[in-house]
Amino acid sequence: MADDSKLIALDQVKVGMFIKLDLGWFEHSFATSAFKITNQQQIQELLALNLKHIRYIPSKSDLAMIQAASKPAAAPPPNPQMKVYGSIVEAKRARLEKLKQQREEIARCEEKFVHAASVVRNVGKTIFHSPAETLKEAGKLIDSIAEVFLNDNDMVMHLIQQAAGNEEVYFHALNVSVLAMMIAHEMKCSEEQVKAVGMAGLFHDLGKVEIPDSIIKKTEKLSKPEQHLFEMHPQYGKDIALKAGMSEVVLEVIANHHELMDGSGYPQKLKGDAISLPTRIVTIANVYDNLCNHLDPGMSLTPHEALSTMYAHRRAQFDPAILATMIKSLGVYPPGTLVRLSNEAIGLVVNVNVGKPLRPCVLVYDEEIPKEDAMIIDLSEESADLAVSSSIRAGSLPRVILEYLNPRKRVNYYFDSSSNKKQAGPAQGRG
Repeated sequence: MADDSKLIALDQVKVGMFIKLDLGWFEHSFATSAFKITNQQQIQELLALNLKHIRYIPSKSDLAMIQAASKPAAAPPPNPQMKVYGSIVEAKRARLEKLKQQREEIARCEEKFVHAASVVRNVGKTIFHSPAETLKEAGKLIDSIAEVFLNDNDMVMHLIQQAAGNEEVYFHALNVSVLAMMIAHEMKCSEEQVKAVGMAGLFHDLGKVEIPDSIIKKTEKLSKPEQHLFEMHPQYGKDIALKAGMSEVVLEVIANHHELMDGSGYPQKLKGDAISLPTRIVTIANVYDNLCNHLDPGMSLTPHEALSTMYAHRRAQFDPAILATMIKSLGVYPPGTLVRLSNEAIGLVVNVNVGKPLRPCVLVYDEEIPKEDAMIIDLSEESADLAVSSSIRAGSLPRVILEYLNPRKRVNYYFDSSSNKKQAGPAQGRG
């Protein structure tokens, strides 16, 4: 708590003040116990608590808003204490039930992600000796993921908090596949095209099996011979995919997923329209995931920083329509982004409703609530006053907050359906 906190009478409370309730979480109707007052309705709810004093923190308050709110708070209409308490309990029960549903949705999505990652691992190992069966299994996975995109308008992208082992190559393939399918769907591509980019995403790095691990896993800059060998993996991948009987679309993506719109890519320095639409889609998903999940974890960017970097510094490398679609779909603050809310609370974005990207669900740090019971606030269901105000670098936060929110070194996603009728969904590079 800030050192300048002080107790004030309830009738002194004004819009703009940052206050801290010295109450148990179940004893009030607010999402968190510490927040900035942004409207009169909140003041009325505070008055209904019948407290003698309230803790005010000037250093976190908006002095301009306080000065503008010259009138003192009006007393609430007569209301029996039991009725007030009953409404508080009812509001809290509703929040707890919502929280329970959110946790169940997250657990279900994590389970599906782990299953999908295991499928990707298996197809990566069997493609050489059982290509027909492998492609059949990969197709089933792509169909199950595509079902969410193609049959439900209310998609939710979850941050996956489970660590499912040290299998970055499989998580990367899954992330790229699902991100590419999301983009293709949002660009109104056909069902066949959505599934084709999904399959291409799964196998885009197939050729890396021919590159020594000493090069693949090297975090320092590659030497010229090493770089030359590494840049052969698209052609190696195409050769393997051709023998396995993959489609022309998938072959083209595997061969060209490192080509860039401005001609700065490799291996052929293709430019503009010489690069197919499916390849452009997989390429942008690949770059984004590599930025978020760098081979050297210390160089990984937050999802928010990755999007900002791609837009501000590498825009010429990507199809502008595809980049715009990805930013719109992921949201300004994608899952995995540490954020500060307008009420000064610190949180971690855990999922984004693709239809409402600016109103994500945020896991909120609250020292009064145990970590295992941490609040998840769905901003799409809160008043417009409560919103994300900025993103935060992990290094700027105290260890206690980081341990509470547990941001992953690796960013994995998976998609679910908010209707709960259909579920499916991405999971990190030099890729």
